[in-house]
Amino acid sequence: MKQLPDFDLSIVIPLCEQIETFTCTLPLKVKCFERNGIEVVLVIDKRAECKILDCIQKYPFVNWKVISGAENETSLNLVQAFNVGIRQATKQYILLIEPESEFYTDVICDLREKLDVYPEHYAIGQSLFLDSREEIDEQLMEQYRDNLLSYGCTMVKKEFLEMVGGYDERFVNREESEENLCRRLELSGIRRLFLPGAVLVRRGDYLVHKEWLNTLSEKMLPEVLLPVEINAKNKDSKSNLEMVIYDWQEHRYARLQCKDYLSKLKQFEISSDNIFDLSYPLIALIPTYNESKRITDCLRNVEKYCDGIILLDDDSTDDTFQISHSDKLLVKAKKVRTEFNDKQNRNILLDIASFFKAEWFIFIDADELFYDRFMDLRNVMKKSEIDTIGIWIANLWDSMETYRTDMQDTNSYSKDGLWVRWRMFRNKGRMQIIHQRKLHFPSVPYVQKTYVSKTLMLHTGYINSSCRNGKRIFYEKENDSYVALYYQQETGKEKLRDINEIEL
Repeated sequence: MKQLPDFDLSIVIPLCEQIETFTCTLPLKVKCFERNGIEVVLVIDKRAECKILDCIQKYPFVNWKVISGAENETSLNLVQAFNVGIRQATKQYILLIEPESEFYTDVICDLREKLDVYPEHYAIGQSLFLDSREEIDEQLMEQYRDNLLSYGCTMVKKEFLEMVGGYDERFVNREESEENLCRRLELSGIRRLFLPGAVLVRRGDYLVHKEWLNTLSEKMLPEVLLPVEINAKNKDSKSNLEMVIYDWQEHRYARLQCKDYLSKLKQFEISSDNIFDLSYPLIALIPTYNESKRITDCLRNVEKYCDGIILLDDDSTDDTFQISHSDKLLVKAKKVRTEFNDKQNRNILLDIASFFKAEWFIFIDADELFYDRFMDLRNVMKKSEIDTIGIWIANLWDSMETYRTDMQDTNSYSKDGLWVRWRMFRNKGRMQIIHQRKLHFPSVPYVQKTYVSKTLMLHTGYINSSCRNGKRIFYEKENDSYVALYYQQETGKEKLRDINEIEL
């Protein structure tokens, strides 16, 4: 199953009368839902609230949003429920599927990647209807290949759906309402992109869905197939009566879910149960291993500029974990170390961070300190058009007052010995770093809508020969390809400069 840095996708699923069907098939597709930048919007009847909330609590790494329709009205039909979900979706793209849908192929990624290549399109996959007792395999797929229908698997930008008014609620059947929606999208200039290899499995009677066109009245046939107006002919929406039952951004169950997650690690401490009720503009994520000489200074420095700190210790053999204290420290945890894997450690930090109500996160290493003379993060955070922020890094060399200016770097923004690192990113729900390397990769789950700040950090990891040689030997053991670039043998001719001369 393929991962993207940020799917930026809402999956809208109207449950209506199919709560049991959804909960039974959910374990088969939950890993598809847990990927970066995906939210799952469930539209339910009010009476199903307890049952669905009990279900979703078991899956803390899905960004759930649960909506009930008008409480005192009759139950919403499928098409009305889809429109509720479209209105409540928060991501750029929307996938519209039904509760019983199972992913035979990676429909989510197949459609989403193509829409990046063809932006003025909507994407359609196929649905294969099977008896509920049949288990799908390649042989069965080949047997039923002629039974594939191009309905029930549609992905489109939210702005395009809003432009045409969503589904036309005069059509209660999924096939006719979707056909009408697609025709109106095309009428507005949004072209159809058909991907026959993207296949959903749905449980139901194939003939019922195949013959929908034959059951359509002569009066409605041209309305479905040849609409002359782009906008849906819907009555005024009852959006003011729609109720958000659960929102992943509010973290209703965070306290219990976070404690359950942390209990699987070697050790953890939570500063207070109240931390899950508060909102944080900026939380620092700090991975550590044998940093007892540095961690106190690091925490004293970071707490001046961040609103909260989450620390993960990689089973240090010194007292790093025990001496890590700060009024801003929300959680500190220790994991069992089986090998050095920086990506794994950072992804655990991202898991823990996902339980908090934060606007921004920033990764900081224990050998880094904010330089008071250059700090503009609070101003940058106010820019709504930015999602990923770069930080300048000065590699201190031989003293706390000098840095090296002739160290090479791979980031095109780096200059004059000052490196730029993507460290800070906007909270978009639970995310994971997906790079194949286990160290020396961008320390953010996604890099988009970037901005290089005027914030500088002082890196003390190269400050003396002992530190430099220790790093070089360690990374040589890890067969890291960046050893030759970052950890060359010293010549005594390294170019140094006073940090007070830095201008950004």
